[in-house]
Amino acid sequence: MKLDWEYNKAGKLLSLSIAALILAACNTATTNQTEDTLGITDQQEVAEAKPVDPSTNLRAFCPRTVLRAGTESYRTFEGGVKKDDPNALNSLQFQSTITDVARECNYSPANLNMRVGIKGRVINGPTGLTGTLNVPIRVAVATTDKEVLYSQLHQVPVTIPEGGSNALFSFVDSNINIPVPDKNNLTVFVGFDEGPPS
Repeated sequence: MKLDWEYNKAGKLLSLSIAALILAACNTATTNQTEDTLGITDQQEVAEAKPVDPSTNLRAFCPRTVLRAGTESYRTFEGGVKKDDPNALNSLQFQSTITDVARECNYSPANLNMRVGIKGRVINGPTGLTGTLNVPIRVAVATTDKEVLYSQLHQVPVTIPEGGSNALFSFVDSNINIPVPDKNNLTVFVGFDEGPPS
């Protein structure tokens, strides 16, 4: 009787082990299938091999946002002083800096709509000047072939209160509306721009 019980116990353990292996195999297969369904593959290879199809891709292409080198800061001087003049820093009124950029994409059947957010800070210079100034920020969208699809210069008001030495600012450009791209070749450029509006 004891031997029969031990035999039955061993049989049950063997059966449980086999069942556990089968379940593990099923879970592994399901996991792999789920990963494939979600498209967890080499995104660069997919981008090069297939055109963008936002209607079937929940993680559709959203252009990266780049702070263009050399345009991350902006200085305002008193009088007619220019930034390259000798001792220009002695006449510095304000120095503005972009500290963060972000974007959000929304696809419609024919268009890509984007919102680009910019955060920054303004500090006053040796003059200790306070009050409101406009910082010129440009947002542009261009292809890798340097075709400009969108470009807008914004005058963003920033106020340093009386007795203060700095102020934070934030701005969102929600006017970007361009045709749906047929490939992943767009970049959003952000930076201060002292040039003309065009």
